[in-house]
Amino acid sequence: MICAYEIQERVRMRRINLIDGLTVVFTGMMILLLIFFYSRFPLAGQLVTAFTCLLLLALIISTVRHRWPDSKTVRFLCDFSPVFFINIIYQLLGRITPYIRPDVDGLLNRIDLALFGVYPTIWLERLLFPWVADILALAYTSYYFIPLVLIAVLYFRGRPEEFSITIGTLMLGYYICFIGYIFMPAIGPRFTLASLQHVPLTGGATLNAIVNTLNSLEGNQRDCFPSGHTQTVLISLWFAFKFKRPLFWIYLPIAAALIVSTVYLRFHYVIDIIAGFAAAGITVGMGYWLFTWELKKRERGGISPL
Repeated sequence: MICAYEIQERVRMRRINLIDGLTVVFTGMMILLLIFFYSRFPLAGQLVTAFTCLLLLALIISTVRHRWPDSKTVRFLCDFSPVFFINIIYQLLGRITPYIRPDVDGLLNRIDLALFGVYPTIWLERLLFPWVADILALAYTSYYFIPLVLIAVLYFRGRPEEFSITIGTLMLGYYICFIGYIFMPAIGPRFTLASLQHVPLTGGATLNAIVNTLNSLEGNQRDCFPSGHTQTVLISLWFAFKFKRPLFWIYLPIAAALIVSTVYLRFHYVIDIIAGFAAAGITVGMGYWLFTWELKKRERGGISPL
């Protein structure tokens, strides 16, 4: 016989899970930030409306995923909704990060100089080879595929618990990165140190095509600190090692090349990479604990992990 407390607990857990809750909390924080600094933003009203719609959509998805749990299409759309939210919010940040505070590139440059005695991207000019730049440019783009392939493998292999923990932790990591972009906006050495570079960044058609594509698609250019590429690939590596070991060994050399590419291709300062490592560690620690705790709680209530 189910007691009244257990019934209340089931009802509460069905209202919103932690993955949807993260988006609700983050979008709520963004709405408050926009209202507080309303006069600073040229499109403040539109931004408040956009984030309010995202918040409501997250609440709707949380309701829908529990109302139609047997519909594979509904479950798929709900389970992969974090991919949609992360992409939309990242693009919206491009209308926010230039107006909160001045860029901190000067500070990040000084930290790199204090750590190494040189500007790393300028020192790397002596190791600049077009074929290496092309290879690293390809590695740099793997950032967009490494987490997607991992969560897709876990999902379609029928591992809902592992999928839930992984995608939830990745989402937490993105939101932590976004907070860094807002309060530590930086455009990177490819812009700030361009006048000091003696050797242009040259490669073949691969490098040029990738750089041009990224520049055209990048809705938020103040996305250096911490390095989201570093953080996301490290989180993905950790979960691949834990849940899908063969994929980890495939990812490892690609991830290493990706991290090197962030500085070699002048997208990031080294301090961004260090911060990315720290953010990845914090995110994995927090995310794994939080989502494992939620899964256990749902299991006790006889509720699906997603």
